[in-house]
Amino acid sequence: MDTSKPSAGADEPQGDRAVGDMLYQFALQVIGRLDSEQTTAADLAAQTRSERVADAQLLVLQAIYRELRHGHDLAAAQTSALAKHTEALTDHADTMDRMSSAMLGHADSLDRHRM
Repeated sequence: MDTSKPSAGADEPQGDRAVGDMLYQFALQVIGRLDSEQTTAADLAAQTRSERVADAQLLVLQAIYRELRHGHDLAAAQTSALAKHTEALTDHADTMDRMSSAMLGHADSLDRHRM
């Protein structure tokens, strides 16, 4: 298994993606050993072909799960950022509305003063 990649923390959105990629790469190695001509008798005795296929399938499913979790984390972060942005725009719109009303009131008082 390739462990040279920097690992992200478990709570970081990239953590799930990194673990998922690692699991997928390991599954590819397991699958590659299924058809290997260099399989020894000890390897065959340790685990049957169907057990190795099941291990590879489990690793791939775990990788898919991690990728889906990563996507969910990203969607949640984007939704939170969008909610904050919407709140800021709402506050800005309210401020502009108050400023417009104040400017209209000021224009009315100037018109009355000129008369």
